Amino acid sequence: MSKGGFVAFRGSAAVAERYLAGRPGQDASAPAAYLAADRPFQHGVVTDHGVQTSHIDREQFRSWAEHIDPETGETRGSFRQRVTRSVGKDGKLVEKVGGTPLYQETLISASKSLSLAAAADDRIAEALEGAMARAAVRMAEAYREHAVTRVGPRGKQEQVKFDQIEFTSVQHHTSRTGDPHAHRHVQFLTTGLVTLPDGTQAWRAPDGSVLYRLAERLHAAADLAIATDVELREAIAEAGYTWVPGEGGGGVKEFETLSDEFSQRRDQVAARRESLEAQWRAEHPGREPSARQVQQWDHVGWQATRPDKHELAAEAQFDQDARLAAVVPTNTSRAVHSVGHDDVDARQIAEDALTSLAQQHSAWSRADLMAALDRQLALRPVMGDASALQAAALQAAEVELVSFYDDGVTLEGARHYTSRAVLATDAAITRSLRRRAQAGGVDGEVEVDRGGFSLSDGQAAAARAVAGTHQLVVIEGAAGTGKTTMLSAANEAIQAEGRRLVAVSPTKRGALEMASEIGAEGSSVHGLLVRAGARFDDQGRWSLPDLWRHQPDHLRMDARTTLVVDEVGMLDMNTAQALHQYCDDTGVQLVLMGDRRQLAAVGRGGYLAKAVHRATTAHDLRDVRRFRTADGASDEEYASASLALREREDAEGFFELLTERGQVRVGEPDEVIDRVAETVALELQADQSSIAITATNATAARINRAVYDSLAADGVLDTRVTATGRDGDPIAVGARVATRQNDADLQVANRQVWTVKRVNRDGRVIVADAETGHHATLEADYVREHLQLAYAVTAHGAQGMTVDTAHTLVSDQMNAAGTYVGLTRGRSANVLHAVGLDEDDARAQFVAAMGREGSDHGLDAARADACDRLQSLAPTPVEQHRRPVIEEAPPVSEPATPAPFRSRLRDLEASTPAAQQRLAGLAAVEERWHGAMPQTPEQRRQFEQQFAAVGVDRRLLDAPGVADAMSQDVRSRLEARAAQTEAGTATQERGRALVARLEELRERQRTTDRYGALGTKGQIAEVQARLSVEKEHLEALKADRASGEYVDREPERQRRLAESLPTTQRTSDERQRRLTQAVQMMRESPAQETSEASQEVHQMEM
Repeated sequence: MSKGGFVAFRGSAAVAERYLAGRPGQDASAPAAYLAADRPFQHGVVTDHGVQTSHIDREQFRSWAEHIDPETGETRGSFRQRVTRSVGKDGKLVEKVGGTPLYQETLISASKSLSLAAAADDRIAEALEGAMARAAVRMAEAYREHAVTRVGPRGKQEQVKFDQIEFTSVQHHTSRTGDPHAHRHVQFLTTGLVTLPDGTQAWRAPDGSVLYRLAERLHAAADLAIATDVELREAIAEAGYTWVPGEGGGGVKEFETLSDEFSQRRDQVAARRESLEAQWRAEHPGREPSARQVQQWDHVGWQATRPDKHELAAEAQFDQDARLAAVVPTNTSRAVHSVGHDDVDARQIAEDALTSLAQQHSAWSRADLMAALDRQLALRPVMGDASALQAAALQAAEVELVSFYDDGVTLEGARHYTSRAVLATDAAITRSLRRRAQAGGVDGEVEVDRGGFSLSDGQAAAARAVAGTHQLVVIEGAAGTGKTTMLSAANEAIQAEGRRLVAVSPTKRGALEMASEIGAEGSSVHGLLVRAGARFDDQGRWSLPDLWRHQPDHLRMDARTTLVVDEVGMLDMNTAQALHQYCDDTGVQLVLMGDRRQLAAVGRGGYLAKAVHRATTAHDLRDVRRFRTADGASDEEYASASLALREREDAEGFFELLTERGQVRVGEPDEVIDRVAETVALELQADQSSIAITATNATAARINRAVYDSLAADGVLDTRVTATGRDGDPIAVGARVATRQNDADLQVANRQVWTVKRVNRDGRVIVADAETGHHATLEADYVREHLQLAYAVTAHGAQGMTVDTAHTLVSDQMNAAGTYVGLTRGRSANVLHAVGLDEDDARAQFVAAMGREGSDHGLDAARADACDRLQSLAPTPVEQHRRPVIEEAPPVSEPATPAPFRSRLRDLEASTPAAQQRLAGLAAVEERWHGAMPQTPEQRRQFEQQFAAVGVDRRLLDAPGVADAMSQDVRSRLEARAAQTEAGTATQERGRALVARLEELRERQRTTDRYGALGTKGQIAEVQARLSVEKEHLEALKADRASGEYVDREPERQRRLAESLPTTQRTSDERQRRLTQAVQMMRESPAQETSEASQEVHQMEM
């Protein structure tokens, strides 16, 4: 799969040429033929007239890389480089090149099985190289389609498309280890030709904020081009092989097994080795690695993935050609596997693309959407020009899109599109949060004296809120503020009242750790929902049951349960919606704990931020108590500095504090890795807890292996019998390891840390939990796939940890949240490590990391970011021939105020008939006030009257300009009325669902009367009781609406539900099975009694 971002190459053109094409005369039979010395460079020029490609030699490539036209000698824009020379540690002269980057590079990669097929068959190899060359062209076309530059004075700039961009590419067939790996390096010149507003042309650099968001778009376009390439697909079929859809241009079925059996470790070696080189080159721009450095990369790559010496010896004797030749073609008909474009459902492609986007993002750009569509198309066996399918899928997707901007306005790089599904999820969570916040409640009483210390004022206030009757409590807290201590005090008070506290977390490890510390029951959020009957599909979508199953007694969910969700900032929005529905249906109190400044959800985020803004009972703990000085006293200085770092303030001041304490280490890459590993090993031998935190798994793996080797050499580990873990990690008695997959049968959690107690010769490993001492026996298969060393972790693995000393490696891949997490894990010391020349270099890297926010922060944040990007540019119309990205700008004479209701009217169109009846009134308000929101008292009065008369929807209250156009008193009354309408709508929905459930149970009861009582009567009684409460609640709401009163009746509804619901349990699984059989027998003569159900449905109408 083609992936990864852009890398700016700042070395010399000669270094670039040797890196990409090898040294002239290089032996092509050697493994280093990776550099393909005899391969010419593909050179392309993309304009409005299409793409012109040619091949250039080494000398021409060097000229092109220095921004000189390889044919005319013309210089493209300004190009400056600076060369500095110094003496290295070995006494040799070191030359470094900086200044203007030569180019931005990215990579096109074929799948493993496709690479193996190419290595086995020359016809496929030739066709694959041609397909990848054409993929580079498609990538360049996508680059020009979206890349922009900015022109105009600061504050009045506009985006302008490029008239011309240029690229080169070169094909490689193997990885650096000699393993078949077809990939193509693609370089884009860091300047392009544009037409300026005055009509002249100039070479300008692309807007970096847009460029770095285009990587996925370009890679998806390249993968689709390979997958649909006719020559490649025909070559595969002619060779007797079978092409199958997939990533990286698809795969070849016959070679899939070979990929799994042979290439897995080679892939690991290549990935490790190339990762090391990429990191080294990024950290040493302009420098060429020595032969010793290259050998060391190879050594580290093989050593880190080597199971044992015997396997390495066997690997050295392995005959790759023989293994490839042994693959038997199975496509005896030589048929090309494909489907016609008319047989592909463009709407399904659009739906799947939007689903995949919504799993990861609250909003996306047009380039993101195009990438998602290309990814979905590549999973279908289409062949040839897919542009018509792309256009049809795009048109289908656009129907579901909602833009934060007015119609006709688009902005490259701005993620200003979302979908109705995302909006619906966001709205559902907002409604649930609002209802819970408005329900009110009182604080409880807790014991502040904890025996040797007392809760801080902030901890005590938060604990009282958790122990009270609030339906929604939000607790934020900086690292080290004692959230667990606070929760323990609250749990004591809850248990004293005969209630229960259940702790859940996005990760099972986090839930178990917190539950153990506070003396409560714990579960992962996913585990809780699945046990209740919810299901989670492979696209990340939840499906909820009509009737929730009961939890085990120790995790019972009812009105006497306080559910605490820890690390809630890591909870994605789809899971949050499912959890809210479950909590609302079971009546539990909900407590959310986390920190928006720490790591966010892997998928679509923003849940905690939304909860904080909606909650009426919220606390932010800021009394940091984790950090200690050498004499054991509280380290107030570091605590205060950590709070500023949490707010992303004064990063340079924090760096200076670390420097003054001697807690900044700088060096060469290997020096840093060795130092961190050696320090961690020494600290562990001194009975101090220690952890290294990195940005990538690859760096963590290097440190893990180095620490293991050090401990083994010192005799700390018993290596007489070892097992092989994930990624080839050696597992020995005494080693610290982590399980990487939840397993209920084994009672282990993902990222749970253990100490190895025994290694059996059959590969089984006995481990003990580092905190509780709980033992588990891990089978050999689990060990091989899911057990790894745990001396170093990524920031996600470190969140929630507390150790004596933490070592954080800052890099270009580390963002602000990860850096903050890493530098707040250690009680006694938090050491920052950086690869660089000196402390100034380390400071720059640290400040840059604290300025990077990489996660999705929710719909509100996405909307604000999109608006900020729009406001930073002047929406000035531009000529069509330059393909403007801001089209149909409003006339100068019309105010630029966004339409308050336009997008919200679109939302209402698909809503209820009552909402549709309000459209005319809303349109009238829109026409009267758009672009000229009321300013005078009389205008405000008119606006309020018109706005209230149409039956206001809450979404309209949040429209731009509305809040300022009416008095607070009127707005409060309208909000109360909207809340009342929402409550009635929710009650209607619940009532209709209960009526449907009641009819189902009545049919079952008729069945059970014939085939024996199976416990259905208790279920009917329960549903009837719930339906009665909902009916009376709705009648009360109707009466309030008629009288003009606005009363919050939700607490009364919750109380009556708790009092009137039967306490009988659901029927057992066996009874349910028997009941299902009975219903199946009755299907031949189903009952037709529907009049009673019709009457009840009619009664539920508002």
